[in-house]
Amino acid sequence: MFEQTSGQVFTEYVMSRAALAQSDEDSADWSRRRLYPPFTARGHHGPRPLVDMAISALADNIGKVRSVAHLEAIPNNILRRIWRYLEARGACLHAWKLFSKILMDEQDEITLGLYRFRQHICRPGNDLSRYIQPLTAPPTDFITHLVLTGGCSFNTHDLLCLADMPNLGALELIQPADELRTVFPHISDRLVRGWTEKSDPFPLLRVLRIWGDQSTTQESLKWVSKFPSLALYDVIGSKEDWTRSYEAAFENGWEQEETPSFLDDSLLRYLMLFAPLEETRNKHIRDLATSIDNDLVPICSDSRCIVKFVQEEQAPPLLNYLIDTAKVQVPSWNTDTTSQEARACHGVAFEPWAFWLYSLLGQLSSDQDLEARSARPSTKAVVGSFVLPSRPFACLHLGHNARYGGLNTRPSYVSRGLFATRKYTFTRGAAGRGAANAKPTPIPKKESSLVASEREAPILAMRKQKRRRLQDVLEDLSR
Repeated sequence: MFEQTSGQVFTEYVMSRAALAQSDEDSADWSRRRLYPPFTARGHHGPRPLVDMAISALADNIGKVRSVAHLEAIPNNILRRIWRYLEARGACLHAWKLFSKILMDEQDEITLGLYRFRQHICRPGNDLSRYIQPLTAPPTDFITHLVLTGGCSFNTHDLLCLADMPNLGALELIQPADELRTVFPHISDRLVRGWTEKSDPFPLLRVLRIWGDQSTTQESLKWVSKFPSLALYDVIGSKEDWTRSYEAAFENGWEQEETPSFLDDSLLRYLMLFAPLEETRNKHIRDLATSIDNDLVPICSDSRCIVKFVQEEQAPPLLNYLIDTAKVQVPSWNTDTTSQEARACHGVAFEPWAFWLYSLLGQLSSDQDLEARSARPSTKAVVGSFVLPSRPFACLHLGHNARYGGLNTRPSYVSRGLFATRKYTFTRGAAGRGAANAKPTPIPKKESSLVASEREAPILAMRKQKRRRLQDVLEDLSR
């Protein structure tokens, strides 16, 4: 166009808001796009072998492969080479679903990268359905672990579709730290109640974490009780909204757990919530917390760990490892590899908390929820001496919750005061009871019950009532 008054020549374009937002453009095909751009390798002495060029061409266009049927004619040894090529250059979710399905059918040794998918998207778009749709699948394919935190500009109403996911096993809604001042949907009791009004909401959800200031209240316990497989409800909320937390938990079939100050948010602390009562009194539990975290977290960080499949009766219970102070002989992991992968936020293993909890709860409940949907496998996947979740795990983390674009294990909410919020953890012993409406049979260990409630242990209940958090004591002293 030409403007006569100024003599300028220009071109005018009309674009929608979604087209202007780079995050929205990237989110349209995030599940089919590789993390790193493709590059063409050249041979040192002439052209590369034809098979290498074919593997490179297929890997670069893996997003265009529509189904597993297009790969069935390729020999397994070539498929494994293609997968190793993709894994070294950042495999996308679409590629993982294809190769995980076709190579797992062989029931041969595979790497953890084929059994567990992990991706972190720093700046998600504003259309949640674009992320939910690729992660939704029959539970016979894989289980989904989803984390939503700072930078997620979804509407609260958009979160209702999460309850429709038949394979969602772990959900984390983490409000970012106050200092970040980033957008995040408002989480409230109305949202939780809206989930319950769905048809068959969260059939396989075993772990739910909602962190934030002035989000859910003690009334939410009534609604989360309607999720059949939910066994752990982890909350950070306003103290004024949880004044009757113990009474509300008891009325709705939950048991409130206190958080010992020396365990904080260690992986062991959550796993031991489902351990036998006498084992929770271990005097060396602080040392165990560090040791067990050092054993289990690196497994998730190293995608090259070998996964084997054994019969269920041959699978070693994870709980036996947790309560054994001597501990089994643990394979040595490549700690250098895991530390290198975790240098950037994309390499941080954010899933061990949900990954191992889901595995333990599945063993305690005998995967009754999966069995009710004909998704319980006949064999167990193990890495060394550790049993993995019964189905492959796909983990997606959207946004950041810490300063400088990092991932924080526990954001701080101090806008209304240093002691305005508190952590609440609720457990329910009948994990997976929605599958058979009966309490699951625990794994036997030295003639003792694995899950004990306060009603069965009045001494422990009295000790819990006397126990006070450090922040409560400081708050009383400041008055």
